[in-house]
Amino acid sequence: MHCNLQQRRRPATFGTLVLCTAVVLLTGTDSFAHAPPIDKAQPSDVARAVAQQAQALTLTLLDAAQQLSAASTGNRGKAMANLVAAARNRHDAMLALVASDPAEAYNVALPAALRSQFPAEAGPFVEEETTEEGDIEVAHVDYEDPSLDHYEYALNTAHGRLSLHFANEAPDVVTGSHVRVHGLRIDSALLAASGSDVAVTTKAAALQNTLGPQKTLTILVNYTTNPVQPFTVASAQSMMFTTVSNYWYENSYQQTTLTGDVAGWFTITPSSTTCDYTYVESKAKSAAQAAGYNLSGYSRFLYVMPSSGCGWAGLSYVGGTPSRSWVISGYFRLSTIAHELGHGLGLYHSHSLDCGSASIAASGCTKSEYGDVFDVMGTAATHYNAYQKERLGWLNGGVSPPIITLAGTGSANYSISPVEKARDASPRALKIPRVASCGTASDYLYVESRQAIGFDSALASNASLMSGVLFHDATPSTPDSSYLLDMTPATAAWADAALGAGVSFTDPGSGVVVTPVSVGSSGSTVNVSYPPAACTHAAPTITLTPTGTEYTSAGATTTFTATVKNNDPCGCPSAPFNVSAVVPAGWTASNPQTASLAPGASGTAPLGITASGSATAAYYTVTSTAANATASAYSASASATIAVMTSLSVGSASDKSSYVRPTHGNQTIYATITTTVKSGGLPVSGAAVTVNVRDPKGNTTVLSASTGSNGVAIASFPIKSKSIAGTYAATASAKLGSMANSASFGFVVQ
Repeated sequence: MHCNLQQRRRPATFGTLVLCTAVVLLTGTDSFAHAPPIDKAQPSDVARAVAQQAQALTLTLLDAAQQLSAASTGNRGKAMANLVAAARNRHDAMLALVASDPAEAYNVALPAALRSQFPAEAGPFVEEETTEEGDIEVAHVDYEDPSLDHYEYALNTAHGRLSLHFANEAPDVVTGSHVRVHGLRIDSALLAASGSDVAVTTKAAALQNTLGPQKTLTILVNYTTNPVQPFTVASAQSMMFTTVSNYWYENSYQQTTLTGDVAGWFTITPSSTTCDYTYVESKAKSAAQAAGYNLSGYSRFLYVMPSSGCGWAGLSYVGGTPSRSWVISGYFRLSTIAHELGHGLGLYHSHSLDCGSASIAASGCTKSEYGDVFDVMGTAATHYNAYQKERLGWLNGGVSPPIITLAGTGSANYSISPVEKARDASPRALKIPRVASCGTASDYLYVESRQAIGFDSALASNASLMSGVLFHDATPSTPDSSYLLDMTPATAAWADAALGAGVSFTDPGSGVVVTPVSVGSSGSTVNVSYPPAACTHAAPTITLTPTGTEYTSAGATTTFTATVKNNDPCGCPSAPFNVSAVVPAGWTASNPQTASLAPGASGTAPLGITASGSATAAYYTVTSTAANATASAYSASASATIAVMTSLSVGSASDKSSYVRPTHGNQTIYATITTTVKSGGLPVSGAAVTVNVRDPKGNTTVLSASTGSNGVAIASFPIKSKSIAGTYAATASAKLGSMANSASFGFVVQ
């Protein structure tokens, strides 16, 4: 295979770049075997087609509900059958969309006001709002192709196992946490808006049992259809309890080892489904137990299995007691095992951040999932980086070597030892807050020195590392936030990501200047200098609520709340923010402004979006931008979805069915006529309502009104002593933009 780490802009992959990194940096000490992935993620065009189908079927369902509402008694049965068929078709499309694109599924999901309009016959096929409780499972699937890489979530409840999907950011919880999840349920799938909809009642320790002997049972299985034994039990024992154990012992500064047993090979019947790793776990445990192994005596399990349709190299739950990991037998090597067992310890991936011509920037950067080419949680069988070691307690805790956390002020030189050096009291990294002293840091720059020691000995050929220091950006409160930075962005490579001695880096966010003074095999000296507080503007943050799709009618106004956060450093003055929206042709936006916001403060403004009166039935995307009113170049955007429904339902009636005329000539009583206008089951405001009342002799009185926010218009018809007795026929007509409909009723005057 030809490896070219100069092609830095190509995304790193779990298998391919591990092999490349091994060749370039580790001179062949370890690598992944290669096999083409079998399980394929849905291509973007297919996923887009699934989304479009779900949108179209949702509008069809709403139209069917409208037709049922307007159906006469004789046609109601047919209209009901059409509604149920539409609900059933949409149900299947929504299940597919939840699996392929949870964010779009949440957008297409119907709000409670619309769901409540459906009859009971359609209920089983429409999403149900619910709160479910149980133990969460968080698994990561590691493919060679990063486009297939993903997390899988499940919730084990008292009444069964639910697949769990998030439209936005997932929660920072690990396997085994007991949680309550509020969301929309479709069969055995539960769709939540984001991790904020997960309430943790009992939180499993994110990184428990990371020190001391880790008693692990490795179970080797194959299938009756392919009883291959690609390596011996003895070689598996050597790999686990010598190679991997020594790797952890060195990484943990002589604090953590692997102990335990290797069981198997056990031959099991393949599952009836493709790549069912939970089935493999069940059969493997049963076989091991039958062979005399006491499963309760192990804190970690590793299952080694043939591919059998699995396109991934390894899979592991993140955390959990006991931890559970899987490795395909063709990938039973140090890099894969240490990676998956790293997930079992509670670690997420070590990424890289590509910001083009800059080492780090507030926007315009691209994350590569496995992009850290100097970390086994990225793409190389080298040491875990300092941030990951801190999370494990292998640095900066107990008897572990310390990390120097800076105060965010002043200028000084600091000495750090190589990360790989055996345990002593010398610091192994700097932790530099990315704000000046008047703020509170959320993320930090981690600066570490890497040298050719132990499992990193093959790094000796990397001149950049031997004469420079590595930078990672990470947020301690967010476990999945380890990003390798490229300190030589002018080159195309990641292998030379270190900052060389005598070269300075200025953080564009905080203004801190970091300069390696000297770098050597025994240690490095790094100067860190914070400038006085100054104003370097940053892009704000904007969010729109409500989230999900807002359903409305042509010509109507939808109001969002725009929440804007001023991300300027404390050296900047307060400023208001202009909120604007890009809308379809013929639509309008109110374009408000927030109050003046101090750096770090948040404010809100109501954003009104008015649909064109001639808008057709469809889903529309509007993009709102918040820009600093005093520095307009600093802006950020957020999007919302509005679905336009283009048919009105009208209901109208008088407050009484019969009225008695006044007995005195100067008296007048009034028939109160109430007209209710809806679109897709939602009240329509601003609709023009005309009520024509015809007396028994054919004389017509015209009344006018308009609907309020509740979709109701009130008109009063006068009845006097001289009014004609008999039946009065009335027709209420409603119009909004291109939509119109009417309803007829009658009353009697005696």
